[in-house]
Order: sequence, then structure tokens, then C-alpha cells
Amino acid sequence: MGRMWENSRMTVSLPAFAAYLRLDRGLSERTIASYLGDLESLEKSFGRELSQLREEDMASVLATWRESGVTNRTLHRRLSSLRAFITFLRESIPDAPDPTAKIELGTDKPRLPKTLPLASVQAILSAPDTSTPEGLRDRALLELLYACGLRVSEAAGLKRSELMLERKWVRVFGKGSKERLVPVGENALGWLSRYLEHAYPKINPGFEEDFLFVALDGKRPRPLTRQEIWKSVKLYARKAKVRQNVTPHMFRHSFASHLLEGGMNLRSVQALLGHADIATTQVYTHVEETRLVEAHRKFHPRK
Repeated sequence: MGRMWENSRMTVSLPAFAAYLRLDRGLSERTIASYLGDLESLEKSFGRELSQLREEDMASVLATWRESGVTNRTLHRRLSSLRAFITFLRESIPDAPDPTAKIELGTDKPRLPKTLPLASVQAILSAPDTSTPEGLRDRALLELLYACGLRVSEAAGLKRSELMLERKWVRVFGKGSKERLVPVGENALGWLSRYLEHAYPKINPGFEEDFLFVALDGKRPRPLTRQEIWKSVKLYARKAKVRQNVTPHMFRHSFASHLLEGGMNLRSVQALLGHADIATTQVYTHVEETRLVEAHRKFHPRK
């Protein structure tokens, strides 16, 4: 993608914007890629550089996207990406135009997270064949995903030194490399100990890799990828005969939902999940509200 905004004083480019997101705002590479992808999509939709964008162009493109079935959630995200770039641009060029100033999309309804019943979680956790090193590894991985509510990228990037078995904590580096400590439950601790004692030396001979969850690639160990973890979760869900379309993130959603069901306060759940804004965590309260409404409709004599 070429230059985007230019005047006689300087040019502000997407690489400069990416550096700003990385260094000043501490965002992850995945989030930065999402911002840049949205901006490139906008430029493609306009058919010319965004430096030439006018208010009427923005309204026209939004209408086209809506007609083509683009969700309101995606519209909000793309508009947010553009506004973030304009904010960055105006730090250098205060008089740069803002074609989004009069655009209002309305309130976006939160998408309720998909969760698993406890029985389904337990069935999936029990699915790996723990008589094999790989099965024992996968059991420990699944237990940790549910016990700590980890993102799949956080689990894939965990190092052995970040798991503190004696203290019953795991040190997690989440979005923007923000660090948090999450307690690990006894069941997960037991499976992790078994994995490290009996399976880890076989999968990682010579301890060549410092990553916690590894696989043998030929004779060389390497960390599990996020894609491999996704495939494993789906495999064990099918093996457990769980009919839902299960993803690793559903373990995180279930972790949060089950804690709230058990009586944990929202602020504590926010800290465990590593959410910067409690509004992100509040979506789980909607899950409980929806369940209450469904139960009321089912059991109340005057529906």
C-alpha cells in the first residue's frame, strides 16, 4: 500500500502508523495487522488513495457494505481503524480532514460469547489418550486452557519458566505483551506435573526448546502452533461427541462464565482474563441474563 496522506510538510504512512501502534500503544502484531487490513480494505473500496477521501465517499461506501451483508460489528471495527489512523495523522498534520466526523453507526449490540456446559468441558478434557506422550501433553494443555482462561496464542507462547507449579501460578503475557498472574487449579496442576515428568522429556529430548507445549518435528522439538491447538480441540470435541462447534476460545468463555455462575465478582474475572476494560468482561453477564430469561420462560406457569 502506497502513501496515504501528504501535504507540503510531511507524509504519514501506514508503516509509521504501525510503528506508533507497536511502540506507543503497545498493541500486539495481530491487532496491528487487523488495523492495517481494515485500512487497506477501505482504500480498495474507494478505488483510490484515502488521502482523497471525502465525507460523501465514506457514506457511499458504508451503504455499499451494508447492502452486501457486512455486519454492523465489522463496520464499527473498520470505522474505528480509520479514526485511529486519523487521530495519529493529526498529531503531525493538525489540519488534515476527518471524513468520519459526521458518521454515526449507532450502538452495536454485543455478541454473546459461546460457552460450554460443564459436562461438555469435562468430556473434552477426558478425551485425550494419556497413555501416549502426545495425549498426556494435550490433556495438560486442555486442562490449562480451562483452568486459567488462556487465549490460544497465550497457551502456544508459554515457557516452562512461566509455569510456577509450587506457587500454583502461571505468568501470562497477553495482548500488547501485558503481563498477568493467573492461579492454576489442582486438577490442572496434577496433569501438568505428569506431563512435565513423563511426557515432556520424550517430546523434547535434551530440552532444546523452552516452550511448555512442544511437538517433535522429525527429531527436532518445536512449539505447538495456534493452528495445531485449534485442530486438537476440535478433534477431542468430536471424540467426546460434543455437538457444538468447539474452539479453544470457548474454553476461555466457559472459564469466565462458570466463575461468574459460582459467585466470583466481575472485577476479579476481568483481572484473570486480562481485559483492559471491564466493559469487555461485562458481556458475560449478558450470558447469565439470557439463561435466566430462558429458564423463566421454561418454568413459569404463565409464560
